[in-house]
Amino acid sequence: MIQLRWLVLGLIALPFLEFATFFWVAGRVGFFAALLGVLATSFLGVMILKGGARLLFSQMARGGVVLMSGDAAKGSMLTAFAGLLFAIPGYVTDVIAVLLLLPAIKGLLSGGATLQTASARRPTPPGVVDLDPADWREEPRRPPQDPRLGPR
Repeated sequence: MIQLRWLVLGLIALPFLEFATFFWVAGRVGFFAALLGVLATSFLGVMILKGGARLLFSQMARGGVVLMSGDAAKGSMLTAFAGLLFAIPGYVTDVIAVLLLLPAIKGLLSGGATLQTASARRPTPPGVVDLDPADWREEPRRPPQDPRLGPR
């Protein structure tokens, strides 16, 4: 119950913190530049949310059912939450949204205990044979011969 109390207190304090950071940023870069920054990041958040919804609905329209792994679902959820935080006007929520979009933070929050490097191999899906380039070669295929045409 004490965690809920802290969450409610944080949600009550968030607007005051947002106003304070807005006026601090406005004092550094100017009021109109700060206002433009807030509007631009809110627009970015709406675009992130709209893009994710469009992707989800297009996948549903093609197959009717959307199948994704647990890690992909968690990553998509974190991206949507970051888009929601961007859409809320203010710099504090924007900083939290940027942190949620960082791959290292996203990997830690989505359940990955270790950070994966970019060169780490992804597991192959079932039914796919993944060969190294040295293990295969491409050969030109001749068109099939039609027995009705006779020998060539």
